[in-house]
Amino acid sequence: MVVGYGTLLYRASLGDTIGKSAASEREMVPVLVSGFRRLFNLRPDHYGTSNLCGKVGVENAAMNVEPVEGAILNGLAFWVEPSEIAKLDERERYYDRLEIEALDFETGDSLGTGHIYGSKPKARWIERDPEKLLPLWRDVLWARAGSYAVGRRFGETFDRTTYLADGETLVAHHYIDHLTPGQPPGPEELLSNG
Repeated sequence: MVVGYGTLLYRASLGDTIGKSAASEREMVPVLVSGFRRLFNLRPDHYGTSNLCGKVGVENAAMNVEPVEGAILNGLAFWVEPSEIAKLDERERYYDRLEIEALDFETGDSLGTGHIYGSKPKARWIERDPEKLLPLWRDVLWARAGSYAVGRRFGETFDRTTYLADGETLVAHHYIDHLTPGQPPGPEELLSNG
């Protein structure tokens, strides 16, 4: 079992890695993962940049998770074939596969152990200052669209547990002028900002 917490929440993005047919047919189970915080603090070498906030060369962060006592995040658990895990490992090459316990989003019951992708805290691509690194806008839209497709409460949980590089500023608060709180992006936003 793998838990997607960022762009892997968006089936079309998952389909780019494991195939559109496999992604569309895959059961995705809403889960909670405790002991981890989700934040945009990873700058992949291959990422372009968005300029939503007018800060050239700064808006190119990917999501990451890091262990934090008392933290919690939501995600979608899905089961993968060995050939798919190799493809996911290649896609998530900036991360290690970390073992986690997945909890049912509704009941909190354990669904067993699985993996989540998280980077080493001291890796060269980690940045903790939002003045130097902000999210790639496409990733915000894709992850929110995938979250709100599950349901409003799941989407709102995503908004309450997703931070900028500092791990303190909520993405939904920082981008309040660009996002309708509690609402997923519309198709036109995904097309124009992707």
